[in-house]
Amino acid sequence: MAEPMVPNPRRAELRRLLAEAADRGEEVRRAYRPASGAMRSGQVWTGPTATAWTAELEARHRRLGQLAQRVVDAIEEELRRQPAMVTESQANAMRREAAGRT
Repeated sequence: MAEPMVPNPRRAELRRLLAEAADRGEEVRRAYRPASGAMRSGQVWTGPTATAWTAELEARHRRLGQLAQRVVDAIEEELRRQPAMVTESQANAMRREAAGRT
């Protein structure tokens, strides 16, 4: 007799992780906007050093956004690899593995 198939618990875990990563990614994308806007206004600090510092700040901001997106992309890729249904024993093993990580 074939073992019953159940929803893959790893997919649920990955969906929760994906939502968290997307939320944190959005925070990262917004993080430097106020500082960058203030610097670009010309009312905070001006001159060549200020211009260089602003460029560096904005470059780091872009890089953080790219890295946050790479995390989201990696989680989405892993989610696509996971089957929707697994055997009950596989699901139980996945749950035990997840419990061991916490």
